[in-house]
Amino acid sequence: MSAPSHPATDGPPAGDRAPDDSSRTFRLDVAVIEVAAVAVTFVMMLHITANALLRSFADRPMPNTLEIVQYWYLPIVAFLGFVAAQHRGQHIAADLLFERLPEAARRPVLAVVLAACCALAAGFAWFGWQEALHAYEIRKTAGVSDLPAWPTYFLVPLAFAGLTAQFAAAAVRAAVRPVAEHAAADPDEAAVLRELSAAENKEARS
Repeated sequence: MSAPSHPATDGPPAGDRAPDDSSRTFRLDVAVIEVAAVAVTFVMMLHITANALLRSFADRPMPNTLEIVQYWYLPIVAFLGFVAAQHRGQHIAADLLFERLPEAARRPVLAVVLAACCALAAGFAWFGWQEALHAYEIRKTAGVSDLPAWPTYFLVPLAFAGLTAQFAAAAVRAAVRPVAEHAAADPDEAAVLRELSAAENKEARS
């Protein structure tokens, strides 16, 4: 997802946070998602390493390693990461135009963009749900193997439903709260933007 960086994460707006507060507001559900993603990544690393060692030294690779990585590990890590990244405001964003908007225009622009992201995520969730049901009906497997692949198809509607809720809440907040001077969610990025703005103001006065 690409949208202006914004105070749209689950917590106070970026302008209300201390510059060095990189942890954001703690939430148990997001912490569980992040821990699960890290755990799956670690298991995937061990699995791939064991497969490479067994294939190289014992000529007995672990069966269906490629399919397990492609249809299980990677989707879990990716879709859990989508939700966690949105909570932390760490999706890729382009702020060049947004930062140049007049203060009065920032709130409606941010709300409209977030509402559009919400609608897009809802569409992906609906389409993903239909595809997941179809995969379940045909008991979809991973490639030409017998490894079941249909369960991970349900990650798509679940992840995008979570994103839909996050974007909807962020759009409401953007509509009712003043937008901070710098809308960057990342503290380091916000600090850089403040320094650039201060330098520009100083240059304009001189």
